[in-house]
Amino acid sequence: MRGTVVLMLMGYGLYRDGVLLNEEHVHPTDLDQRLLTDWAIASDAEDSAFIWVGYSDPDAHELATVTKALSLPQHLVEDALNPAVRPTFDWHGETSGFIVMKILEYADATSDVFTGQLAIFFNHSHVVTIRHGLVGNLHSVRHMIDTTPALTKNGPMAVIHAILNQIVDEYLLVAAGVAQDIQEIEEAVFAPTRTDDAAAIYRLKRENLEIRRAVAPLYQSAQYFVTKTSPAIPHELLDDFQDLGEHILRVADQVEAQDQLLSTVLMASMSRQALQQNEDTRKISAWVAIAAVPTMIAGIYGMNFQHMPELNWIGGYPMALGIMGAVCGTLFRMFKKSGWL
Repeated sequence: MRGTVVLMLMGYGLYRDGVLLNEEHVHPTDLDQRLLTDWAIASDAEDSAFIWVGYSDPDAHELATVTKALSLPQHLVEDALNPAVRPTFDWHGETSGFIVMKILEYADATSDVFTGQLAIFFNHSHVVTIRHGLVGNLHSVRHMIDTTPALTKNGPMAVIHAILNQIVDEYLLVAAGVAQDIQEIEEAVFAPTRTDDAAAIYRLKRENLEIRRAVAPLYQSAQYFVTKTSPAIPHELLDDFQDLGEHILRVADQVEAQDQLLSTVLMASMSRQALQQNEDTRKISAWVAIAAVPTMIAGIYGMNFQHMPELNWIGGYPMALGIMGAVCGTLFRMFKKSGWL
């Protein structure tokens, strides 16, 4: 969460033949009366009109008006109010359905993935969007819908596609951002300088998991868009929904590949750390062995016995130092040749 979430009605519009009929802002206190008037128009199956109502972080009380007016299923309203629902795309009949999408946003500065949620009710007469969190506002989508009659005349599915397209485009950007971070961590793992990258790799796996949780449940729906048609989707939007499905499948495959790559990089990082620790152990062992020679000789001559070899010879001290140096030098060359030093 970032900042304080504001509970509010984000937008309202009545559209007919692609044209926004009410351009003025609708206050939440006026929603009852507005729905009473506009629903009589939008609910007519022979009329092309539909309503789009958008909320941000509402509670059950705020949704009561639209729930009653549009006869939204209560159990789905409860799901829409829950910000931790699993993503889904369910058709209810041929022209209506319920969608839950996770909204992702990538922060370049911190390499974090922020997550929100959007629930959508739709049929031929209405679109209701319920957003949780401070990421993924739909202002640009609503502006496009309000100002592009050629698109909006395709009805509620034009709104659905515009919303989903914005969310999935963000999936592509987030996946690309994580891919760049993975490339950087790969370079760090195999760089000549010693680094401990395990924590950074685990953090990337967690961010990648956020994308996977958002995309994986949509895999079947994406395949449906790619390979099939629906009576609810206008012919003019079939190619757009097919492209949308292909993008979801692409992100799903990319996230799966990135997860496997991160596991491989983690194993490589841990193996390299183990190798570096083994090299340190060998170096320490080699120096201990070299240091043991003068320590042993000095220990023997430090035992204070009266009859010691060359104890009274003037060259005994230099000889002992020479033996120490010769043996230590020989050991050093041997360890250096074997790669221990």
